[in-house]
Amino acid sequence: MGNPHRHQPRQGTQIPVRQACTIEQLLGHHMQGKSITAIKQLLSKGVITLNGKPIKKLGVMLEPGMTVSMLPKPEPQFKMPQGVRIVFEDKDIIVVNKDSGLLTMASDKQANKTAYAYISNYLKFYNPNDKVFIVHRIDRDTSGLLLFAKNPMAQEELQRDWNDTVKQRKYIAICEGYPEQKEGEIRTYIREHPKSLKMSVCEKDDEGAQEAITHYKVINRKHGYALLELELETGRKNQIRVHMAHIGHPLAGDVKYGAQSNPADRLCLHAQQIKFTHPTTGRTIELSSPIPQEMKIIFES
Repeated sequence: MGNPHRHQPRQGTQIPVRQACTIEQLLGHHMQGKSITAIKQLLSKGVITLNGKPIKKLGVMLEPGMTVSMLPKPEPQFKMPQGVRIVFEDKDIIVVNKDSGLLTMASDKQANKTAYAYISNYLKFYNPNDKVFIVHRIDRDTSGLLLFAKNPMAQEELQRDWNDTVKQRKYIAICEGYPEQKEGEIRTYIREHPKSLKMSVCEKDDEGAQEAITHYKVINRKHGYALLELELETGRKNQIRVHMAHIGHPLAGDVKYGAQSNPADRLCLHAQQIKFTHPTTGRTIELSSPIPQEMKIIFES
């Protein structure tokens, strides 16, 4: 769903035909000062229509009583860089589907090629005063759904009680090996190492410890890999990656947490579904994203 104000079609010009003539003669009279070349360009772009059908040739004959429509020049459209596709947008929020390899927001090494920067440029293209606000993040190498706010009030409302606002967050992942149980819950405490910035399972009383709860279900098993559906009860940094490594089944492609293989040439983790309460309307928004082909193909061969 796009912004309804941005993409509203504009009204075209109606040109009544008062006497028999060609389209060249009609437009030449109506658009005095325009060259034949300019009129040909309009015809080639399909903006001159008769009964809803584009007129392509200068010699098309017209009869009295007909009405020719001249559509307005199309507004320039923002070309979104590769890596981000808009899934939902209204005046308060915007949800995108992010590719693996793209940062959510700027880092010390990368400032411009981020989902945040792309969406910011998109909004400013149509209105220089528009801004975008971070609500949550997904890892650079994780693909899938990412939610942004378009004003500070929406951001504050979404972040105020994130776990209540977000009713459901589901991920699709591929892990190495086959988990013993077809479904289960992983409940631990995890923390970030201050030097390596790597997350790890820890004791409850350790400094910086945060409870992390992940639910998983095995959907398919093939070629030594398991396709998983995972649901987060908490949203800690690298939570799924740490938890799967903790039970001895690191995600495929996740060298950082012990993976021995990389069948899809990427981290096999995809934020597939998000269900949340809209910060302004209060209605439930539920969005999903298809599993990327490079992950899907592992179980099709």
